[in-house]
Amino acid sequence: MDKGKFWAQIPVYILRDHRHKAAHLRVLGAILSCPQPYFPSLREIAERSGHAVTTCSRVVSEMVKFGTLEREQRYRDTNVYRLVGYIPHPTTEVESEPTTVVALKESLKEKNNIPQKGFEKFCQIYPRHRLGFRKELKELWDEGGFESASDEIIRCVRDHAETSDWTSESGKYVPGAKKFLAQERWIDYSGDSFTQYEED
Repeated sequence: MDKGKFWAQIPVYILRDHRHKAAHLRVLGAILSCPQPYFPSLREIAERSGHAVTTCSRVVSEMVKFGTLEREQRYRDTNVYRLVGYIPHPTTEVESEPTTVVALKESLKEKNNIPQKGFEKFCQIYPRHRLGFRKELKELWDEGGFESASDEIIRCVRDHAETSDWTSESGKYVPGAKKFLAQERWIDYSGDSFTQYEED
């Protein structure tokens, strides 16, 4: 037997798969060169491919892992190998939409482009490390009817966001947003430091 000179046709989808290196193709070619059903021993695969038995064993295991081959292990006989059929990968092409659909989507975007509500503005400007859970905050905001007072609330937060009371000691004296709203601190504030409140 001429060592390493047995080749068979290898399907194109396997050749295009970047995971398959030269050793994989040689070993696969050696297996496919055997008569069907493919049940050569590792020694025969090694002779046909020109690789060592241990290399063939490793390469076959890798191809089983890739899904290129199925290996049916027969413990008192040689294994049976089956080539796994090609499963096309999902396409990455983007389907184009008719112009009317695109126009309709754009018009809906324009209609739904509602000015930002007070709650969203409040969440954007309030110190993030004291904001807390937005869901709980939103419930409190809605229950308290704070949307009508949102301009005052936001003005108060903006006035104090850069003050030493809120920036000193890494924002230690910034009240939690939930407490700020629940205690209506934008109303209580009369120009004195927020440090009058106990630390949150």
